[in-house]
Amino acid sequence: MKLAKIKINAIGVNSLKGRLHEFVTAIDYDNSSTYRITLKNLELPAYIFKDSSGDYRAIHYCEQNENGVSCNHLNIFAYICQQLKEPIEKFSIKGSVKEMQTTANEFQDKKTFVNVNTQFGLVSPCEDAEEEEVEEKEIPATAAPASELVEKRDWKKGWNSIKQYLLDEEISPTIINNVENRRKEIAETVPLNNMMIPPKKPHFPYHGSVLKRALRHVVSLNKDLLLIGGKGTGKDTLIQTIAWILGLPTVLNVGSKDITKEEFIGEPAFRNGESAFDLSLFAQAVKQGAVANLSEVNMLAGDVTSMLHPLTDENKQLTTPVGTIERNQNFIMIASMNVGNGYAGTRSLNDAFKDRFAVIRLPYVQEFEEMIRSKTGLHDTHGLTFLKQVKEAVDQLIQEENQGHAAATIRGYIDAANYFLQIGINNETKEEIIEDYVINKVENIDEYMALRQVIREDAWSSLPITDEEQQYINGENI
Repeated sequence: MKLAKIKINAIGVNSLKGRLHEFVTAIDYDNSSTYRITLKNLELPAYIFKDSSGDYRAIHYCEQNENGVSCNHLNIFAYICQQLKEPIEKFSIKGSVKEMQTTANEFQDKKTFVNVNTQFGLVSPCEDAEEEEVEEKEIPATAAPASELVEKRDWKKGWNSIKQYLLDEEISPTIINNVENRRKEIAETVPLNNMMIPPKKPHFPYHGSVLKRALRHVVSLNKDLLLIGGKGTGKDTLIQTIAWILGLPTVLNVGSKDITKEEFIGEPAFRNGESAFDLSLFAQAVKQGAVANLSEVNMLAGDVTSMLHPLTDENKQLTTPVGTIERNQNFIMIASMNVGNGYAGTRSLNDAFKDRFAVIRLPYVQEFEEMIRSKTGLHDTHGLTFLKQVKEAVDQLIQEENQGHAAATIRGYIDAANYFLQIGINNETKEEIIEDYVINKVENIDEYMALRQVIREDAWSSLPITDEEQQYINGENI
């Protein structure tokens, strides 16, 4: 076999991280620093070995190589050497199958190989076989594992609290059992990427029947979710709650018309004099496992959402400039979108995109008083009733006159409840919370004045008429 000096394509080599099993079925080692590589698409094994000068070489046979055409096997050999922290110096070119067979026989006759699959993140070929297991031998200290080891977490940490929460939400024993099994698997296999949001109990976990539906889709059926609802309906809270329940880190992507599909995947880089490619957090989540929170997905351009189609169908792949990423079985995509007036820059989602999700429409509010009570700790009946009456007055104006949409803010009522808790409930604080947390969010002067009037008539007759409001009533310019 002829050998020639080689030039490594760093991007191609790095794209194999975590994917070596797609191309290699076995790696065997001999104590004279020779590795025998069994590739999935080649009949004859390849060899990586040290020559007399101590440099690593690689030899193999494939039809492209025999014809002098560049093949992808170089990247595989270079990646293996990268794990050994050794550069590969030369690579076989224009070798015939006869020459390779002769070389293979020479290696096989002179050396005793033992399997070292697990050192490179591969499953041992004898693991599921009925035949006698082959003893594994550790690679020398110069070698490094083919993929980073995941630090196993204790899945039981916080489980009692989560289980009690699920029971309180009337989640069925079957779903709870599925959650427990999934949580165990995630704790053993999914790393906590320090650039992602770690799983953490929300200050006020999601409350309502939608949780049960979401868990059925995500845990029992491995289905991605599309959450539809107005602002303040708890879309992000539901996503955070699911991540906390399962113990998955979260990566947040906020939709914008300016985001390109290239930004979504990653960007080229240049390190140590070599071209490289840095995967985005989203792409890392696909590869490692995580919850991807795609907020305001209906603000993304069509070519960006269409890029996600293969990820959410039977292909389960994300295409990148450095190769295809296989979707981790513990990757969950939960997209969300606001609906209604007042959302500039949104667009209709492609039907082909929506068809890939279980679509859940979140109710504007479930048991308003109970929600405020659970999220803030406000138990004062007078304060809760007051907030409910204000909300009902605002909802009425929206429904009957199609005005005041910006005041439909669950967050505003939560802030108002917290204000009552800290400052107290009196006429002064009532006026302040109505203005500062609800109606001042409306910019249109006609809608603003209509809100003041409907609240005064249907919720709180003591709302003062301001000088500005009086001028408006009198038809004076404001």
